[in-house]
Amino acid sequence: MAQVLGKRVSQAQRTDAVKIPRRVRKEPRFFFKWHPHRWMFAGKEWLPSLGKLVIDPGCEGVTEGGGTDLAVAGNMRRGWTIIQHSDPRLGEYQDYMVAVPHAAGGNSYLDPFQKISVEAGRMFTEPGGEDYYAFLRHLVASGIVAPMSPNILKIKIHDEQKKIERLQGAVSLNPSNLIAAGRLKRAEDRIAAMKKAGAPKRKRKTAEAPDVG
Repeated sequence: MAQVLGKRVSQAQRTDAVKIPRRVRKEPRFFFKWHPHRWMFAGKEWLPSLGKLVIDPGCEGVTEGGGTDLAVAGNMRRGWTIIQHSDPRLGEYQDYMVAVPHAAGGNSYLDPFQKISVEAGRMFTEPGGEDYYAFLRHLVASGIVAPMSPNILKIKIHDEQKKIERLQGAVSLNPSNLIAAGRLKRAEDRIAAMKKAGAPKRKRKTAEAPDVG
C-alpha cells in the first residue's frame, strides 16, 4: 500500500498570508529608467538616479492591452534609457520586479530592494540602502547606464555651490545662527566630497591573451 504524503502549507499559501493593506494603492508593473541628467551623490560617490516607466494602460503611451512599445519609444526620444528586465548585462539583477500580494486582490509590483512590513493594517517601507546602491553601481559598471559626463558633473557642482552661497549669505546676516552655520559646514564638506569623488567609470573589459597553442 502506497502512503500518501502531505506537505506543510506555508503562510504565503494560506488565507492568512501577509498582504499589502487594501488602503494602500496598488503599484503597477514597471521598468526602471535613467536619464543622463539624473545623478545623485550618496555618501562619497555619484550614483545614477532612476525613474520608473509604469506599465499602466493610458499612461505615457501604454496601450489598453499593456503594450509598451510606444511608451518605450517616447521615453527614448526624450533621452531616457529603459532598463529591460531581461537585459543579460543585469546578471544577478535580471527580473528585478517583485510581485507582492494585495488585500484587494492581485499584486502590487515593487523593486526587490525595498523592505516591506505590515503592522496593525499599515504598511511600512524601508529603502533598499546598500543593496540598492550595489545595483546602481552595477548599472554603470556593466554599461547599461552611461558614465556621468564631465559637463553634468560641472552642473551638479555648480548647483551645490549656489546652495553654499545662499547659506553663506544667511550666516553673514546673522552670525549667531548656529543652525545655518551647521548647514553651511555640511554643504562645504559635501561639495568637497563631490569634487574628490569625480564621475563613476564603466568597468573596462580585460583583453584576452592570444592563443599561442
